[in-house]
Amino acid sequence: MFKKVRELFLVQVRQGATPEGLALTCAVGFTIAVFPVLGVTTVLCLLVGQIMRLNQPVLQTVNYALAPLQLLMIPLYLKLGAWIFQVPAVSINPLTMVEEFMDSPQTFLQEYWVASLQSLVAWAVVTPVATVGVYFVTRTVFQGYQKLRKGEG
Repeated sequence: MFKKVRELFLVQVRQGATPEGLALTCAVGFTIAVFPVLGVTTVLCLLVGQIMRLNQPVLQTVNYALAPLQLLMIPLYLKLGAWIFQVPAVSINPLTMVEEFMDSPQTFLQEYWVASLQSLVAWAVVTPVATVGVYFVTRTVFQGYQKLRKGEG
């Protein structure tokens, strides 16, 4: 998979995509890919990509490539959100979650709805710094590749 992703980026550079444009697309793709709500990142990428006129193939590739990271980040966002709001964190243990749901579905949904909103706040706090970092790192990588390509030609 990594080889295919790399080739997509190389093709984009060969076709004239700028390092800055690709880096911005990667940074936005990263930001959306780690959004702490499952099942919405593809549509968010499509909408944001259209509004910002980003490279959709690269944006969606970054989104899909980082799907495992999204799953790893959700528990962290839940805990960080609870810390920000100074409330106890909800359990992320599947057995505990099922038990809580069976005991009181309404309470479960209320608690996890609030926890989800708190995780969105945590995401909004963390991602701007990470996004800037991703932009500068990927821009440097793409600029280096562009210089290599110019040296070949």
